[in-house]
Amino acid sequence: MKLHALALPLLPLALLAAPACKSSDKGASTGATITKAADQIQRGIEQLDATVAALHDLVEKPAPDLKPQQKAYEKALASLESTAESLSKTAASMDTRGQAYFAEWDTQLAAIQNEDIRERSADRKKSIEASFSKLQKQYGEARDAFRPLLDNLRDVRTALKADLTLAGIDTLKPVVKKVDKEKGSVEKELKEVGEQFRELGVDLSRSGPPAEGEARK
Repeated sequence: MKLHALALPLLPLALLAAPACKSSDKGASTGATITKAADQIQRGIEQLDATVAALHDLVEKPAPDLKPQQKAYEKALASLESTAESLSKTAASMDTRGQAYFAEWDTQLAAIQNEDIRERSADRKKSIEASFSKLQKQYGEARDAFRPLLDNLRDVRTALKADLTLAGIDTLKPVVKKVDKEKGSVEKELKEVGEQFRELGVDLSRSGPPAEGEARK
């Protein structure tokens, strides 16, 4: 499964667009991109919390002037949308880098003359490739679960623009309950995927073990 679009945080342009000749270590590059995706997922979860909190504030505690609360909701949602878009681009980059990494690994395997070393390296590649494929599948499922929730939050924004009144807000209460229910399951999936992203990123990092008494980040 290809990694495209999330649907539940920003890779520097230099990393996304740098020519291959400037970084021959495709494994490290892939690992760095995966770790960045993990950071983006965590940021997205935090922004989703902020967006839903702003919606609850408007629906449950409407102020005499509803405009500031509406703007707070729109701002939080815009940040969430931006992070989702950034993650989509990072995921696409991760897929491209991963394919290049495994292709390069195959080339290197062919150059190893010692059969035992070649087999051990091939086994390691098979393990990493399996983890990468599993991660792609998990990401796709989390993305697909996130999309309907994001669409509902966008529809709420549109409805508020059309009818920012107490009566209009009252009609959104059932939608807010649905959003709460969806949010719980979506965040659970996103957290699990984020943890898997981070574990694989660490596995591909070129960092040695942490100094004694220090935890590895």
